[in-house]
Amino acid sequence: MNVWYYVDAGHNRQGPVSGEDLATAFRQGRITRETLVWRDGLPQWVPLEGHLAELPAAPPVVPAEDLAPGLPAGGIAPAANQRSSGPDDVVDAGFIRRLGAYMIDSMLVGSVFYALLLLGFVVLAVIASGRGQDEGEETFLVGAIIVNLIYPILSLAYYAGMESSKMQATVGKLALGIKVVDSQGRRLGFGRAAARWAGSIVSYLILYIGFFMAGWTQRKQALHDLMADTFVVDKWAYTDQPGRQVRELNGCLVALVAGVVIMCVLAVVGILAAISVPAYKDYEVRSRVMAAQAEGATAARRMADFRAQTDRCPRDGDELGLAAPTSADIQEVLVIENPDGTCEIAVTLRDVDGLGGAASGVLYVGQDPEGAGTCSAEGVPDRLLPSACK
Repeated sequence: MNVWYYVDAGHNRQGPVSGEDLATAFRQGRITRETLVWRDGLPQWVPLEGHLAELPAAPPVVPAEDLAPGLPAGGIAPAANQRSSGPDDVVDAGFIRRLGAYMIDSMLVGSVFYALLLLGFVVLAVIASGRGQDEGEETFLVGAIIVNLIYPILSLAYYAGMESSKMQATVGKLALGIKVVDSQGRRLGFGRAAARWAGSIVSYLILYIGFFMAGWTQRKQALHDLMADTFVVDKWAYTDQPGRQVRELNGCLVALVAGVVIMCVLAVVGILAAISVPAYKDYEVRSRVMAAQAEGATAARRMADFRAQTDRCPRDGDELGLAAPTSADIQEVLVIENPDGTCEIAVTLRDVDGLGGAASGVLYVGQDPEGAGTCSAEGVPDRLLPSACK
């Protein structure tokens, strides 16, 4: 058995000690990989880094009551959730720890995304309401596609950015005490972290099976880990204190974390739904009112031509040649002459649930002497009116 000597933090030579004692000091963090050591056969003092493989694993201590009579219990038993292995051992993160981290990260990314999504749809609704029906619908559709692209961009920036940072972990992984490394235990570059994120898309496409692979592969790798040649390990792996690694978190703690995450996700979704559903409903009604206003504007242009030719307002819609309303939300379209001699088209909306607060309202559409369209309303809240009628 080799006898070792080493230089402690105070630069004092210690020894002789056995290989077991040296391994214990390393696991407890009293010496590091850079600590100078010497044993018989070495020409000079060298860093411990190059001789870790020579150190034995510390066997677990058997309780005194389980020992045969006369045999003493020696050493300090490792914690129940620590590996009883050599100083170079690596504890891979188990499925439960990874699942807890994933749920925390999903809550964070999802909350930010839905907040941005809500803001985006509100802005789109405002922009679309100020345009014609066809142009407004096209604007809203294109904008909705662009807004939904926020999620993959946000997700890539979050996962690849944090896993390639000095922390080597997302917020969820930091909370669960794990990190991501390459096959040599090194920090990932942004390119490999991005490739790992892209690989996770495959797992989504195959109904999450790729994620569940972390539960049965040899080193607990999910599909995207295998594709990018990465590993999720305990945060103390590949450090100067590998003995501080733990196998798994306590099951009750994991269940508590998962429960809190689920409750937070449900709360966030509920709040966003309470805000976004009414906003989207208002946009829907505003679009229908805009369609009715557009039909009235077409009639108003015909009326302006009629007045230019006859110098009077048409007596009714029949004289103007108006056909039946094409919009199902319009009850009737009337020609009216104001006391000042101007003409307008009155568009009365139907009393239907789909129009909400705009039901039974009236839009007055016309043209001013310069030929610009005019619009006012009666019985329709401002938030449901097209910008031309406010």
